[in-house]
Amino acid sequence: MSSLVHTSEFCKSVFDLGQLPGDGLPEIAFAGRSNVGKSSLMNRLLNRRNLVKVSSRPGFTQSLNFFLVNGRVYFVDLPGYGFARAPKHVIRQWHRLVDGYLEGSEYLRAVVCILDIRRRPDPLDLDLLEYLNSIGRSICVVLNKADKISQPKRKARLKEIGQVLPAFVSDIVVVSAKTGEGVPGLCSTLFSRVD
Repeated sequence: MSSLVHTSEFCKSVFDLGQLPGDGLPEIAFAGRSNVGKSSLMNRLLNRRNLVKVSSRPGFTQSLNFFLVNGRVYFVDLPGYGFARAPKHVIRQWHRLVDGYLEGSEYLRAVVCILDIRRRPDPLDLDLLEYLNSIGRSICVVLNKADKISQPKRKARLKEIGQVLPAFVSDIVVVSAKTGEGVPGLCSTLFSRVD
């Protein structure tokens, strides 16, 4: 559990850019491939078991979901990318919504890109990082599911992943949404972006 989070609450689901909060509070967005453990990690960060809906169904999150943390910062759950079983026009709509938010929000302080430590970043992951860098967004790469890989193998995995990630990626945090490993450090990193 993170002692830095005292209160957290769901605020709203945004399906259209005109519905953004607009109250001037800083925002931290969470992005990740479908089923990478994004919702579970957010719940762990928020000190709530089921505040962020967890689904085994890829593409479950279809809106920008805003969660108010400590009354002073929004954590924003973005739709997962890849695997979404939805009609093409719906997927295009998600892209417009997410791209419009990422490119246009003046309150967005950082984007947390969640990867699975067991898997090599693929073209979709790398495209997202390149895109975020190209629009000038601050990026924090989080390698989730650390509990699934033994300590002796971790160093080699980190080296392998580091060789694939673009040179501009400087923040890499290893966590386990399941056990809470690395979560307090991630929380500190994120709050340092909004202070």
